Amino acid sequence: MIPNVALLALIVKSLAWEDLTLVGQWLEERERVEIPEFSTSNPQFQQAFQRVAKAEQKPLQRIEEREKKIENKLGLVRDFKQKVSDVKTALMGMRNVRDFRELKGTSSDPDILDVSSIDKSKATPGKYDFEVLNLANTDSIMTYGFGDPKKSEVGVGYVEFKTPDGETKEVYINSDNNSLEGVASSINKANLGIKAYVVQDGTDSDEPWRLVITGDETGWKNDFEWPTFYLLDGDLEFDTERSRDAKSAIVRFNGQPVMLQENKINDILPGISIDLKKAKPGEPIFFEVGADIAKMGEKVQTLVDSSNAVLKFIQDQNSLGSKSYGDPTKALGGDVTIQALENRFRTLIQRTTNDLPGSPVQRMADLGIQFNRSGLLDFDAEKFQSVLNNNFDDVAALVSGTQPLEGFANEMISLVDGIVRSGDGMMTVREKNLQGQLDRMAKEKEKTEGRVEQKLQRAKEEFGRAEAAIQEMQNMSAQIGGGGGGVNSLIG
Repeated sequence: MIPNVALLALIVKSLAWEDLTLVGQWLEERERVEIPEFSTSNPQFQQAFQRVAKAEQKPLQRIEEREKKIENKLGLVRDFKQKVSDVKTALMGMRNVRDFRELKGTSSDPDILDVSSIDKSKATPGKYDFEVLNLANTDSIMTYGFGDPKKSEVGVGYVEFKTPDGETKEVYINSDNNSLEGVASSINKANLGIKAYVVQDGTDSDEPWRLVITGDETGWKNDFEWPTFYLLDGDLEFDTERSRDAKSAIVRFNGQPVMLQENKINDILPGISIDLKKAKPGEPIFFEVGADIAKMGEKVQTLVDSSNAVLKFIQDQNSLGSKSYGDPTKALGGDVTIQALENRFRTLIQRTTNDLPGSPVQRMADLGIQFNRSGLLDFDAEKFQSVLNNNFDDVAALVSGTQPLEGFANEMISLVDGIVRSGDGMMTVREKNLQGQLDRMAKEKEKTEGRVEQKLQRAKEEFGRAEAAIQEMQNMSAQIGGGGGGVNSLIG
């Protein structure tokens, strides 16, 4: 039995040292799976177990290296796809004349009358004249004064209201709400189409606090009868000299009077909302709806900027040098898809022509859009605005076409849509394939981690048994004795 135990000790010792000197030379330091604890008093066994544990994780490391490369390429694909999508978004505002055109309203006196909003899908260019004769207002009335808004009692009972619809409603006043503030709060909670306010009238009298009741809506149609107070032991009454009737706004449109229920013109010019700010009878206000050249220039600038982002991305990917091999930031360098897109992109911008013979607007360069020496686009906004001012129809024909799906914008949309379209766009398909590889790799990684954990557990058990065998040999050697020989000489 002793020779067999001695032989086992030699084998275990040899294995431990081999793990230390050979296996450890090619192991990576990163740990992928939690290594089981292995408690031992023998440092050689502890180190050997750690080396073996890390060696078993090398397949996981290879999976993660592949995973990292795919994740990086997927990130670049998504970045490129987003940049191309931004180009498509910019183009969608130019695909037809109505989308391409932007409108603005200009008033000869914005302090009296000014544009509030324009719906360009409904509005049409034109010139109009207005005259603001009267502004709309709500009706309102004020009570006599009280000394304190919180403590002065106004009486107990109810307040009766008649709404503009002829309905009678009542608000009850008791000992809990029979102050000015209490009455105002109760009226406002009743949702009667009016509002109550407690105000200090600014006088130096002993009773400066008053209740003001006003309608929610302007216009004569929203006029209502003043409420009636039925209160005991109180003096809450209206000061009829401090009242105002509801009135409608009155304007002249192209010389004809028009009555409005609010200080806003919504229904005279389709798609255009105009604010009335001040009445000034006798002063005509000229209002024009026309092309917003500056805003259209901003749309073209957005297209140029987003296009340059795509072109710069492609340039960066293809700028390969001596240190570019293996560079994760250039994983799409030389990619056929993006190179084909760049070539087609440049061709459309340089060669798109107008179908209008004799027009001064034939190419995109005539609009101030052209390539510079660095391969990116420049945009001359002043040139664009000048051409658009003088030749709007010709510019619209070049950019948006004279028929559906014609023009530069629609050709570009067709091009970029083939890249980013949901389902079968080239970069969409590439994105799905890369994501599929990552999903399969995640499953492979999970299975590998399970196998590694099992192997580490078995290794732990084997090292434990080996250590126990050595301990048994040492115990037997101690029993046998002998100074220079025996088992001690085998494991010493």
